[in-house]
Amino acid sequence: MIKKLFLYLILTIFTLSNSFADDLKKTVEKRKLTYQECYELALKNNREFKMAQLDKQIAEAQMAKAIAAFGPVVSITGGYEPFYKATVIEIPAGVFGPTPMSFPMGTQNYYFMRLSLTQPVFTFGKTFFGYKIAEETYNIANINFKKAREKLELDIISAFYGTLISQQLYKITEESVKRTEEFLKITEKKYKNGQASNFDVLRAKVELANAKLKLKSSETQYKMALENLKNTLGLELEEEIELTGDINYEKLDIVYEDVKKSFEENNDEKKLAKSLENISEYKKNLSIAMLLPSIAVSANLNNYSNYPDFYLENKYWRNSWDVTIGLQWTVFDSFKNIAAVKESSAEAEKQKLNRENMNNMLKIQLDSLFMQINESKEIIEAADETIKQAEEGYRIAKTNYINGLIQSIDLMDAEIMLMQAKINYLNALYNYTTKLQTLKNFIK
Repeated sequence: MIKKLFLYLILTIFTLSNSFADDLKKTVEKRKLTYQECYELALKNNREFKMAQLDKQIAEAQMAKAIAAFGPVVSITGGYEPFYKATVIEIPAGVFGPTPMSFPMGTQNYYFMRLSLTQPVFTFGKTFFGYKIAEETYNIANINFKKAREKLELDIISAFYGTLISQQLYKITEESVKRTEEFLKITEKKYKNGQASNFDVLRAKVELANAKLKLKSSETQYKMALENLKNTLGLELEEEIELTGDINYEKLDIVYEDVKKSFEENNDEKKLAKSLENISEYKKNLSIAMLLPSIAVSANLNNYSNYPDFYLENKYWRNSWDVTIGLQWTVFDSFKNIAAVKESSAEAEKQKLNRENMNNMLKIQLDSLFMQINESKEIIEAADETIKQAEEGYRIAKTNYINGLIQSIDLMDAEIMLMQAKINYLNALYNYTTKLQTLKNFIK
């Protein structure tokens, strides 16, 4: 019996020590991250930002291709012709003399090499407009890359501070549960003393059950916010992290006229709309240029040998060269280019209307952001006083309820007001922080 008990104690201690070691390992492995560390991680790991970097590289390559179209094309060709049968021309007797004549057509070049150079001289804008389209595409890629970085900054701010807010909301809900538990104890005590009804007790129990459900919901929201942050940072969802830092209120006096001026000069969406309009205009001009000819100069340097055996010596090789000025003109293509001109003209007009419409929509969005920031700022600046008043109101209501001066529903109302005041403050702080970053991205 003693031996079994000893073995049981050993097994229990071993299990507890392993459990403690696992908990300790998890604690040690938990990664503490500040906002700046999160930002650096996201720059390195965020998948959307990496794709934006690749899009920029693609646009750079397309720009290089468009520039290369202005330059010459140099090519080298070579060949070996082991078999050859000449075409023999027969001339009957009496044409050039009394006897018939015959001679082969063509020559046998066993080996040949050719160096060719082709340089576009005048394309009536085809190459130029192709280059301008690539240039605007490159500008768009740069703007999109800048927007991707700004979006990443906003995503990190939203995810990082959203997680901190969720953590604070969980603590507020936890405090509410404790106050509701205290409320239930007071009500049960008053019921025993005949100062409260059974209905008041039931109401307090229901209120506590609801508060616990809210606490569970707050915990779930916190976990989801944490997973969203991990995904934004490009981390594995299973990795344990802990955030360090507070949500600081950065009070800024924003002047609308200054914001509007910066918006007019720097807004990325306006630049994008203008570039798209430019591209459609260049495409229209390119379609018109396709109706016109292209002129190019080509030069060839030929080197060939008539000997079946391969020799390196110059005496076995012959040289020739030629220069050609060529003109290529598609005279009729079943009106395909005419249709392309009509299509591109309509697209250019559409992009112009789109730019004008977008300017109005962006102006509305700017006004909305400005008003939301000021609204959140007013709530934040009044929060200290509002929360103090709500706490004092709850304290007075609790004392009055204990003394039988108010009903239980009045105390519950005071509790709801206190909790709502704290939630409003946190929501306003979160909205102010994220909207302020959105405004910065909007105007810089």
